[in-house]
Amino acid sequence: MPRRAASPDRPRAARTVTPRRRQADRSEATRAALIRAAIDTVSERGYAGVTAAHIAARAKVTRGALQHHFGTVQDLLLEVVRYVSQELVGEIEAEISMRETLDQRIAAIAERYWQVYGGSDYFALIDIWMGSRSNDAFRAKIESLMAEITEKRNDYWRALLTDYPLSQLDIDTMRGALLAAVRGAAVHRMFSQDDARALRQIRFAFARAQDWMEAKKAAKGRGKPRPTAAPRRKPKRGALTSSAARRP
Repeated sequence: MPRRAASPDRPRAARTVTPRRRQADRSEATRAALIRAAIDTVSERGYAGVTAAHIAARAKVTRGALQHHFGTVQDLLLEVVRYVSQELVGEIEAEISMRETLDQRIAAIAERYWQVYGGSDYFALIDIWMGSRSNDAFRAKIESLMAEITEKRNDYWRALLTDYPLSQLDIDTMRGALLAAVRGAAVHRMFSQDDARALRQIRFAFARAQDWMEAKKAAKGRGKPRPTAAPRRKPKRGALTSSAARRP
């Protein structure tokens, strides 16, 4: 027996939220608050001045909550590295993939990358990187995480620029060079406070990358062999050609 369509005049029942769902939402909110608090604490006190007590107080949770969700302060800071390097950039790239032309994609990447790497969250990330130099185990965890993130980002760029003849090495080299330019401009801006100059430098670097990609595409187009006409077959000795055969 077919189901009857619900009457349009009858209000829909409110969505039931289970206790498990509410608990999951609270857990996610607590994790987000701790990550945010960790970023702000590093920005304010530096890597060496970060403690579980400072982070918990800023997030308005107990130290037990921090231990429950992340274990140690270093594990939380590792999650900060993941958040800034992967989550924020991943959201940006998802938006950029909707752009049609290379000009639009390159311009959007340059603008949005600067919003991330030129912000205070990235400076906290630099502080964590620099602080990890004195802790071999923590530095190794960061390096392993960054290698994983780099591979994912390279895969994304390869899919984004699939209409250009770029090898895996090309993608890794170009993306690494552009990130180096953005990060360098971000560090220089810490002292100069000249946002306009930094953005001009970043746009210049991305424009040169675009020129390089266009040149590779043009070179590949020129390298394609031209189609040639099939060679004419010579008539066998004693055979008549078609024109001679038609003569009276």
